[in-house]
Amino acid sequence: MLCVTNRMSFMDRTPITVLLTFALLHFSFAEAEGKPDASANDWQAYVAGLPALQEKFVPLLRDPEDSRLRQELYKFMYSNLSWGYFTRMYQDESYPDFWPMFNQVYPIGFANPDDSYYQAVIDDKGVYRITGERGSTRIFDVQIGSGPLSSWGTGQLGPTKRNFEIDKHVTVNADGAFEFILSPERPEAYQGDWLPLDPGASFIWIRQIAYDWENEKDGVVTIERLDVPARRARESTERLSERMSLLSEFVGNWTALFFEWEKFSGSPFLVNDVEVLDYTHGGGIATQRYIKGKFEIADGEALILETEVPKECRYWMFHLADEFLSAMNWLHNQVSINGHYAKLDSDGKFRAVISNTDPGVANWLDASGYQHGHIVGRWKECSSYPKPDVKKVMVADVRQHLPKDTRMVTPEEREATLRKMRRAAQLRRRW
Repeated sequence: MLCVTNRMSFMDRTPITVLLTFALLHFSFAEAEGKPDASANDWQAYVAGLPALQEKFVPLLRDPEDSRLRQELYKFMYSNLSWGYFTRMYQDESYPDFWPMFNQVYPIGFANPDDSYYQAVIDDKGVYRITGERGSTRIFDVQIGSGPLSSWGTGQLGPTKRNFEIDKHVTVNADGAFEFILSPERPEAYQGDWLPLDPGASFIWIRQIAYDWENEKDGVVTIERLDVPARRARESTERLSERMSLLSEFVGNWTALFFEWEKFSGSPFLVNDVEVLDYTHGGGIATQRYIKGKFEIADGEALILETEVPKECRYWMFHLADEFLSAMNWLHNQVSINGHYAKLDSDGKFRAVISNTDPGVANWLDASGYQHGHIVGRWKECSSYPKPDVKKVMVADVRQHLPKDTRMVTPEEREATLRKMRRAAQLRRRW
């Protein structure tokens, strides 16, 4: 299969790739040869499904013979395996704890550099008390989601049940403290803040979205289940075996998802262009629209992204992700720009340059050495949701395609900005 695929051009093998990826998402890793036997209680049984993943995913790469791309795939799968420990082994719907789901180490799913993400799995019949301190980030969003993929790494993503914000739906005291109960029904005689827990809900995501990285501070949040004893018993052998036996399936399912993402949400072959999408069916914020497309640039080439900015918009941003939809590293490179840091031209439009060479434009999205990847953006609670235009130019000619008043920066200013943003990013609550 590899030999046949490698002789084809990308466009020639596209139908085969789509069919393969479609089959992958519907492939049950539990039914694969070498199925882990939970009753075996043996290390080999738990890891038996991992070697086969190479054969399943390498042929789906844009260029399976590209050794660097293969290594990045393996790195991605290692990341999913590491991330799977949190999901499969640490989480417990009866004794939940918010853990750092997406960050610089786990930037999967085009994670937003402006966000601090946390997840806790829940039982839709449980009674949960959530307390915390608000902090000062622009938005403190709580999302109730469904589906077993985000919760446990099995099956697929489910639709967003609801999004609510601490500022809008919960009482925040003068000192920033808040507390509310999340349950199917309001507890009898309870007079405090209460929010309904929808049937089918399987997890909570916390997003603390910062506009001004340097001055906004993340809050803190706790969760506890009230309808179970406070003391947690030691896990049984059977439960440990069940959890560990699905680690290979976790890696396979999450890796398959990002090969297949555009098939479910967006045009799969949209290159050097973007579209505006609603991702509530796959874990997106209900009050937000997403901008999504692929980029492809050769050495010396750049893309100019240009868009109207809505007259009213609570929050907006753009950033870059690699071929596996992992956000590019925002700790060390300028791969994202939000509405606070963006420099608009005198006509009110936002223009950014995507390139691997610094064009000297303030709104630079650094492709970080990648010639292929994804362009991602977000419009949240806006009066309109414009579709940006994207055009390819030579880096040497970028200035000719921009207004005369486009904000430029010197190499020294860029260096200072990168160091300032790195410090600001590290001060956010990541772990």
